[in-house]
Amino acid sequence: MRLILDSNIVIDFLARRGAFYAPARKLMIFGAVGEYEMWISASQMGDLFYVLSDGGKKSKSASCKELLRRLRCHVRIYSIGEPEVDAAIASTWDDLEDSLVHQTAVRMGADAIITRNKKDFALSSVPVMDAQEFFQWLEQTRGVTYDEVPF
Repeated sequence: MRLILDSNIVIDFLARRGAFYAPARKLMIFGAVGEYEMWISASQMGDLFYVLSDGGKKSKSASCKELLRRLRCHVRIYSIGEPEVDAAIASTWDDLEDSLVHQTAVRMGADAIITRNKKDFALSSVPVMDAQEFFQWLEQTRGVTYDEVPF
């Protein structure tokens, strides 16, 4: 199963953003152990760096790059090109960044887009879920429950 992660999910995980962290962490843990493939587009890496380094502050650059290096151990990169960019520009989507994520999902044959802002993907032809809905869907369709075992 191939999932494309919206940038907000990755930022929630890497920045440990409040109540959004736990579902993003669960998604990342089970993806890291190979239960499914996690993908982002190459353009999202630049967006992630910019957000996580507070606009590219030099003082945060090294630590941000280290976070992204560790992320790359478990998240694959889809290289977007002219076809995806042209399709996103030609689309009726108002937000180019979201349209690029959608075009990436379409081109790579993703099974779902995982995001915290489902409304941003209302025009998506690819199923869109938040992390909790994704795990509920897995339980309903595959009979598998994913949970962490406390130590």
